[in-house]
Amino acid sequence: MGNAADWVANKIADGSDLELVGRPAPDRLIVRAPGKDVLQVAVIGVRDVITADHLKPVFQGVDHPYFVLNIPSSTVWRGDAMEVIHDAPAAFGSLGDLGKAARLEYPYLYRDKQWSFFDNGISQHSNVKHVKYLYDRVFEAHRYNGEPLIIAMVDAYNMSAEDIREALKRYKKFDIAVKMTSYGSITSAATQAAASFGAEALMYGDLLRRLGK
Repeated sequence: MGNAADWVANKIADGSDLELVGRPAPDRLIVRAPGKDVLQVAVIGVRDVITADHLKPVFQGVDHPYFVLNIPSSTVWRGDAMEVIHDAPAAFGSLGDLGKAARLEYPYLYRDKQWSFFDNGISQHSNVKHVKYLYDRVFEAHRYNGEPLIIAMVDAYNMSAEDIREALKRYKKFDIAVKMTSYGSITSAATQAAASFGAEALMYGDLLRRLGK
């Protein structure tokens, strides 16, 4: 854990506009954005999948962090880990996310903008009863009419077969791969790759229509 926190501390010192105020523990940093209050950050170093078990030591005791940062930032967060953090309450994400959170009046309420957009859109759909978080970019939408649908967010300009295969490798299964951005396209190869294991590749508007069927 110390190595991951050292790396973050050095990155902040090397040019982030965050100020490193203190290091109360090997895995803890106190940072401050200009004109804002100090913010305690816990740094973890999980390389596979981050689960609730990885976070239990982080939130023991009375001195809770308001932000949890994992190095490497590409590691997948499982739904149970996200729930532990949101219940704390705290936020999580990359060093860039930390910079955004530190500028908020309540940093622990920070959520990734694209994640929030999809979470709100799916949750507020008239045919969706509730949404369960399976991973940081995978929602399970439980519907009033129809079976639950597992939806994976894919960040790609032109969604390709390789993007679909990479999402499947990362998240193991899903029913729908939704393109995170409105620009670009979904290639026919991506559609075919998804269909090969019974899934669909959809733009956001098509996803909303699919949730209603």
